[in-house]
Amino acid sequence: MTSASTQKTATGRATWEKLKHWAMTMLTLVFISLYGLALLGWLRPSANLTMAGRLEPIILVIIGYYFGRFSSEQAESALKEEINRHAHMASEAQHAKERALQIRQTLEEKLRNVRTALLSSPGTGEKAPSEEAQKNGGRTRDDCLRFSVATALSIINSQ
Repeated sequence: MTSASTQKTATGRATWEKLKHWAMTMLTLVFISLYGLALLGWLRPSANLTMAGRLEPIILVIIGYYFGRFSSEQAESALKEEINRHAHMASEAQHAKERALQIRQTLEEKLRNVRTALLSSPGTGEKAPSEEAQKNGGRTRDDCLRFSVATALSIINSQ
């Protein structure tokens, strides 16, 4: 709901900015053309030239404001886009950092489990298999090591 209202507000704001830009452009063109016609002598607003003298600073202020404001709005919008781009890049970098930390923690946990499986296997401390274990069908040292390695590989291969 908020995204729809935000989108409507942004669309309305963009439409308003376009309308304001066109209105200012048309007003400026009207004043420039009237001023140009008055300078060329094709337009005589009144019998005395004092009216044109009074309008000249007003027209120049309007033209100066338009061109000054237009360039400042462009610079402002370019800076806003740059800020948004940098904020997006920072957000992506933060997410990548968090993912890397999670992967690192997972790998460290797997490594600890593999070390535990390899070091705690029964029979790793024996130097030679006992004869009694071989007679009774018990595990030999090689069997214990194979079991430890198989457990370690299953831990490494686990997701």
